[in-house]
Amino acid sequence: MIRDPGMNPTTMQTESLPQSELHTYQIGTLVYTRRGLVALLFWLLWGDFAFTFFESIFSRFFPIYLKDLQASNTLIGMMTGSFAGLVNVVFLPGISRWSDNFRSRLGRRIPFLYVSTPLVVCSLILTGFAPEIGGGVFDRFAAHLPGSITRGGLILGLLSALTVSFHFFNMVLVGSYNCLIRDVVPQSLISRFLAWFRIVGTVSSVFFLWYVFPHILTYRREICLGIGLFYLAAFFLMCSRVKEGEYPPPESAERHLGILNTYRAYCRECLQIPLYCWFFLTYLLVSMAINCANGFTTLFVKDTLGIEMTSLGQIFSWIAGLSAIIFFALGWLCDRLSPLWVTLASIIGLCLCPILGYVAVNSGRGYLVYCLIFSLPTSAWALGSMAAAMKLFPGEEFGQFFAGMNIFGCGGLIIGNLLIGALMDLVHNDYRMAFLWTTVVSGLAIFPMLRVIREWKRYGGPNRYVPPLPVGKA
Repeated sequence: MIRDPGMNPTTMQTESLPQSELHTYQIGTLVYTRRGLVALLFWLLWGDFAFTFFESIFSRFFPIYLKDLQASNTLIGMMTGSFAGLVNVVFLPGISRWSDNFRSRLGRRIPFLYVSTPLVVCSLILTGFAPEIGGGVFDRFAAHLPGSITRGGLILGLLSALTVSFHFFNMVLVGSYNCLIRDVVPQSLISRFLAWFRIVGTVSSVFFLWYVFPHILTYRREICLGIGLFYLAAFFLMCSRVKEGEYPPPESAERHLGILNTYRAYCRECLQIPLYCWFFLTYLLVSMAINCANGFTTLFVKDTLGIEMTSLGQIFSWIAGLSAIIFFALGWLCDRLSPLWVTLASIIGLCLCPILGYVAVNSGRGYLVYCLIFSLPTSAWALGSMAAAMKLFPGEEFGQFFAGMNIFGCGGLIIGNLLIGALMDLVHNDYRMAFLWTTVVSGLAIFPMLRVIREWKRYGGPNRYVPPLPVGKA
């Protein structure tokens, strides 16, 4: 079981434990036996399973949902990525510093999860009912509305507001959950833990894509309501079972600044060290390359290749299933070779593989083969970049630097989704261009990742690395 964080590790009694339980793992004031690690892994994976199932609605279904409501490609790009990026860039600096310095009986991360989870669930449920809510408002007040406002425009406006709400609360939730993992999982096992998170998340995606995705247009309201309530119950259960340890005292009150000064100090500290700057830039470019293209790749398969929803869900399921197998090997590679080398190799793969998709994908079977090949670099990036962040950033200020990485990634989403959406309108819905987008932008990320590895070696490399801290915090 997870040890009481208030217990002094030096006084933990081990004489009465079985021989298999004598070996312990420590992070901060938390000390785990092997059985305790299994319990920790189970509850964190339970939360990750629910989270992936929940978020699949936005990542897989939302572009199709918007297209069905006659949204333009530019609006699809904005609502599936740019809104999220803008929310993160504006609010994440202050929230991440608040989280790092927050202290309570429950810890510094779990209280944020308790508050944000019901709010993000409400946003998703209302999104599922947006056409009915917006249509009802229009029918009731049409006579009092300006003539320029149409029924469809009002529905899309409501969806835009709900999307901003979803992304704001989801930003708080995702950041707090990832920081919780960094705070409670021993560093010597972090890559293998992350591999298990990816495996379970992939299994969750398979369930969603195989059993839910084909029916989501037909049963949109019921599915959004059911998944939202399941997620709320599952995540609250996880929060009640995972315990945080004790933390050093927070920063003094003098460092609690106003919004603009907080943002200025945040940027100065995050960008002070070249190692982190190059890693942020790498994350920005790869986020632009993959995430901005995903929605339009889905539209390429559905609209250009003419694959219906059931077959599309099955294709995504096969891809997710292969990814689950790949993560086993990737977790071992990250611990064996360092996640930084795995991340570099993944970027090279992300640059080369989409060329095959642009040239050769002309049928559902061809798309399935391409995706099975492409799943190797995408899985390597997903695991390698997260494990690299866990290794590179200092534990004391992890929330701040992890948020910095996400702010750069979201900045890439803001710019990238606007650009790719405009590009798709410019080329008259030639969604095949999304493959070339991924190749070009991923290629740009290779150079900054090489600089990350160079700086990482300068600070000690694989065996003696010590995360550098900004001046004043070292």
